[in-house]
Amino acid sequence: MLRQMKTINAMTLAFVLAAIAVSTTLTDTTLNRNAFYLSALIAVITLLVRRPRSIPREAAIVALGVFIVGLSQLIWHWRFPAVSMMEADEDYLTTSLRLMVGAALILALGTLRDSWGRNTLLMVKVLIVVGFFYTSYMGLHYYLKTPGVRLEIKTVSTMTAYIYVLQSLLTIYVIASLNLHRKSLVIAAVILITLGLILLTETRSSLLLYPVILLMMFGRRHHISLRTMAIACVIALLAAVITNHFFSKATDRLVGTATELGNYQKGDGNSSLGSRISMWKAGIDAILHHPNGQSTATRFASATDYINRNEGGNPEALRNLVFHLHNDVIEAGSLQGLIGLAAVVLFYLLTFYASRLGATARPILLLVLLPTVVIGMVDTLFIDHRYVTNLTLLLAIYLCLSPSAAANAGPNEK
Repeated sequence: MLRQMKTINAMTLAFVLAAIAVSTTLTDTTLNRNAFYLSALIAVITLLVRRPRSIPREAAIVALGVFIVGLSQLIWHWRFPAVSMMEADEDYLTTSLRLMVGAALILALGTLRDSWGRNTLLMVKVLIVVGFFYTSYMGLHYYLKTPGVRLEIKTVSTMTAYIYVLQSLLTIYVIASLNLHRKSLVIAAVILITLGLILLTETRSSLLLYPVILLMMFGRRHHISLRTMAIACVIALLAAVITNHFFSKATDRLVGTATELGNYQKGDGNSSLGSRISMWKAGIDAILHHPNGQSTATRFASATDYINRNEGGNPEALRNLVFHLHNDVIEAGSLQGLIGLAAVVLFYLLTFYASRLGATARPILLLVLLPTVVIGMVDTLFIDHRYVTNLTLLLAIYLCLSPSAAANAGPNEK
């Protein structure tokens, strides 16, 4: 009995630490990292002590997909020791370790998910909601300190937007599961706040993707009430008015997307979108010539040569080559070779398959995998330690907040 109580307390602690970690991804890097590693350690030890008879398929499949990506990055780091300190040289060792630790966390928490009691679930949900509003407050605080500059919350504006969107979707999912009197108004407030902060980051992909996911999220219901439709219309009108008056830079970037694409087709690719197209082409060329992988220095030289020869020496593309190629699949393939490319695609496929196994993993498809795949088409996510940490935490937490887990009460919490 004493041993059972100790393992229950340990499981609760691991789950709470995971909630703290996912809530502080943007606001406190140190707390996020420490809570992440400690949660994984406690969860794995608890899993080994309890020795469950079976492991849920969806948890095992998702964990496998995450582990494969991390292992591929680690093998590349071992095969091509850094001779220059480009972004991949600096970050892949960190991201690979976090992905593999995250895989262990997903497996452990996903296996123990039916042990959570109502009190633990409520505590975790409160932490997630409070974490969202605290992150939003910090975002406004940072913007007011440097008005007129694209919002950054301890990382670049684009990554701020990507992680914040995922945090917002998790918060909406949690609030929807709570027994609140005016739940619709709280969700509406979360959506408005999120739209405001995304506009401050001026990140086009997030601005376009977030409303689409919301429509899909609420459209999955069997019916949409008149009240919900009215609130949605009010949000849309408010967003349009506020955007037009206070976020002209963000709207200019959105409108400018078509212009940038047109300019690229005319031979002027010196823009954000134009540079991406040039880098994608250079990356595909690198995959074709180096299917077994290459170092960052070799890729930089070959990509530079390709852009100079075939893309008119696109200056914006050449400036960004030192970082990454702004596409997860192309980035992995151009450095890690076909094995790295296959690892990322396999993660997508395994996670998609796991999300179709039942209600337990269903939220992962829309709220984690879809934004990761879509944003990963125009930017590189698996090179950023914040994103991969947040990704693994979200995968684990959604498995634990699943309908089957929420319906159960642990032995110490009735």
